[in-house]
Amino acid sequence: MFDTTFSHASATALPPNLNIDQALKTLHDFETVIRLSPDCRGCRPVPPPQTKNGKINGAGNGAAAQGQLQYYEVEDDLPFIPKKLWSGGVKYTADFLPTEDGCDITIHAPGGFTSTNHWRILREHIPEDGAPTLKRLKSKDLAHADMTGDGWYVEIVSDAKCSKTFAGFVKGFLKNSHAQLQRAFIERLKARPVMGSKRPTLGRRRSSEL
Repeated sequence: MFDTTFSHASATALPPNLNIDQALKTLHDFETVIRLSPDCRGCRPVPPPQTKNGKINGAGNGAAAQGQLQYYEVEDDLPFIPKKLWSGGVKYTADFLPTEDGCDITIHAPGGFTSTNHWRILREHIPEDGAPTLKRLKSKDLAHADMTGDGWYVEIVSDAKCSKTFAGFVKGFLKNSHAQLQRAFIERLKARPVMGSKRPTLGRRRSSEL
């Protein structure tokens, strides 16, 4: 009863000279994505969380069953909370799921704050009549798409839940951080050499032991 939920979405056009294969590969690397934020102090892989009966939490869903869901502990400066209310940073856990067109990162932080951030590489779709829209592409579409040129975007959609006390701070932070993260993502791609044309795959990965 003291929590509130909200969403924020934003998209930024990618420069036409960037390689979309490389953009997708970048989004499939959790450490690269999480360190796009200047407030990230560090991260490390951790074993999957377990329920009281000893089973892996979330093991029943398709992503976990396929071994794609990865788990991390992250240390962050927690910049959206005023220092008079909280200082010294925070550690939280993050569930990371690579997808064919980006990734999903679900944050579980102290105080009941959770946020699922959907990163997507989208293509602009211009219908014969009507306004242009951004369209998700599946693997079969990506295999035949022009992976450079105009019309590509990076989008972040954040679905968050937190205490009503911090709602105003979190909403403002999400709006500002989306723009900063998208700029950092583009700069990261500009700094990386263009890799081979092989499509990224979502292979199995075992979580590291503590």
